[in-house]
Amino acid sequence: MQLVDLNPNDPDVVNVFDDIDRLINSLYPVATAQSLELNELTLPNVYAIGLKTEEGIIACGAIVEKFDTQPYGEIRRLYVKPSHRGKGLSRRIMQILLHQAGEKQIPLIRLETGPKQIKSISLYENLGFKRCGSFGSYVDNPQSVFMELGLSQEVN
Repeated sequence: MQLVDLNPNDPDVVNVFDDIDRLINSLYPVATAQSLELNELTLPNVYAIGLKTEEGIIACGAIVEKFDTQPYGEIRRLYVKPSHRGKGLSRRIMQILLHQAGEKQIPLIRLETGPKQIKSISLYENLGFKRCGSFGSYVDNPQSVFMELGLSQEVN
């Protein structure tokens, strides 16, 4: 298993983004989806990684730096292929993303997920995330759960 940067021109990245979109669109109305798009992967404020095997990208995630009234990083596209779930890959991706946020001195990490993603919510809570109100361009709705985690200046 190899850690790779997500490249929008890599067919494995295109395939895993299609998998994510199919999953989200099967769970929630399309109108609520605010996913990171392939063409955004090359932006300087995006750090996107994947775990790759001979099967392709089996897990991925990204953090997007946002500059609002308070700077923060938003977790996007955290996903593990169904055949690889239960192996701690989501936690591994999250730890790498949180470490990157600490390195870049991003003081606050936020995310939006859905209420049907119970295992994801449990992971986020286990990592110290707390529920919060909507942020950025999101609006409160029953299909969204908003969470945040303040980072200390010292990240090991």
